[in-house]
Amino acid sequence: MGNYLTTKEVAQVLEVAVPTIYKYVRERKLKPVYDDKWQIDETLLFAPEDVERLEEEMVKPGLTTGDVADELGIHPSTVASYIKRGIIKAEKHHYMGRELFFVTREELDTFKQHHNLQQRRNSKSFYSKKTGLYLFQALLHEETNALARIMELNHEDGKIVTENGEMIALSEMDIKGFSPIEHFTDRPYITKKGYVSFKFEKPYHIASPIFNIIEILYKESGYKNIRLQEADGHIYLDIKPMIIQSLTEDKHPHEIGLLKRHITEGKISIRHNGVMLDSGLERLTIHLPSKLKEAVVTKAKEQHLSIDDYVEKLLQEQLTKA
Repeated sequence: MGNYLTTKEVAQVLEVAVPTIYKYVRERKLKPVYDDKWQIDETLLFAPEDVERLEEEMVKPGLTTGDVADELGIHPSTVASYIKRGIIKAEKHHYMGRELFFVTREELDTFKQHHNLQQRRNSKSFYSKKTGLYLFQALLHEETNALARIMELNHEDGKIVTENGEMIALSEMDIKGFSPIEHFTDRPYITKKGYVSFKFEKPYHIASPIFNIIEILYKESGYKNIRLQEADGHIYLDIKPMIIQSLTEDKHPHEIGLLKRHITEGKISIRHNGVMLDSGLERLTIHLPSKLKEAVVTKAKEQHLSIDDYVEKLLQEQLTKA
């Protein structure tokens, strides 16, 4: 390969997933040595100086709205609203060809100290932005074809469990010869209201079809449209309303049956082009005195909830007491 860097080596230098490098190439942020897409040993080749230039451009002058949203467990649009209203101070900087808002670490820490954010299930602790890996993602050994799965994931590291029960640190994945069976493509945010919710008992064996179902949802939606957490021996998963095109009734009756048995909120219906997940939300229009409306808006802001979420929470609490 001479002095050139392979796709995998560039990914390691930039600390991103391999598919991200191909994305940079498509966006012309990074140019391969050969314009005709010639590949050697199943990899593109890059000049070290081009990679170094991109690495310098990628040094962020702070936290993006996406970074802040991930850390606070809220939607990026909510962060943008806080910035617009001056609740979170941010400055615009030129980054990767665009003008973006950035928040300093000190500003975010100050915000967290003065705002008691509710713990919600939209935390992205099931996804590592740095590695592009997901909790419960399946891995395969390069030589033995032995199955493994990511069973713990955090900002620092994680744990892999093999089909033989061996536990391996996630940081040693490459050294031990394991790599993801499939890389999941990032998807844009789905703006439809609500979520469809599932509750699974956490399987004991890594080959459980429950894990396969979760991976299908990862693949179809991307991490931005999912909320997932573990608690009390269960996996709680919320997903934005969408059509799961990779599941059809004639080819995947078992997987569809699993989804139907474990749904806790929303609806599942069979379509000609897949399985439709519907939040089941319906519009309820009410008229309130102006002072009461102002009080609702204020309380929703204090709890960092949308008005819809806050009103739904109040109704749930009152109906539970009744």
